[in-house]
Amino acid sequence: MSGLALAKKNLQLRECKTFSERLECTAAELEELLREKFSVGTFVAWQIQNIVWGKFDGGKFSSNVDDWLEVRLFNAEAEIHLKRTGKIFVGRFIRDEAGTGNFYVDSFARLWGERTASEDGWITLTDEPRKISMTLPCADGGKNFYGLLTRNYIGSDEATGLSGYVDYRFVAIEPADWDGD
Repeated sequence: MSGLALAKKNLQLRECKTFSERLECTAAELEELLREKFSVGTFVAWQIQNIVWGKFDGGKFSSNVDDWLEVRLFNAEAEIHLKRTGKIFVGRFIRDEAGTGNFYVDSFARLWGERTASEDGWITLTDEPRKISMTLPCADGGKNFYGLLTRNYIGSDEATGLSGYVDYRFVAIEPADWDGD
């Protein structure tokens, strides 16, 4: 189901088996840690002055990790999410597998801007009124708008019995044009 089709439907509770691991590393260890957990994926890194999107294929990053404040490396099966805390990065690795035991809901949110360019697996979204643009690693599906598919994990508090989202991860960048019902 495409991202936009998902956004137009009622949220659906689904089940999988989820593995989660706490991670901690220095900036010098970061690339090795990411290579250990991922062979391919999409990454987004937040810097003080910028947000950088890229593709990861097990090699070097196109952006200097020393400038990263936060990073997410993701694909359809897993995600690493790390935030800089002083001189170290702290976060988690989460991976989904076939099976049961964990519940989730997928959701979709359109990214700002309209596609103004595309080249070799990259698209540029531009928001003309705000005079901003960003280039994303995404095959051009011939659509004008794109969005982010996220997976939201559900958990319950044993003391109160209340349930809600306990974590979420990025899954994919997908077209967000509406072609009707």
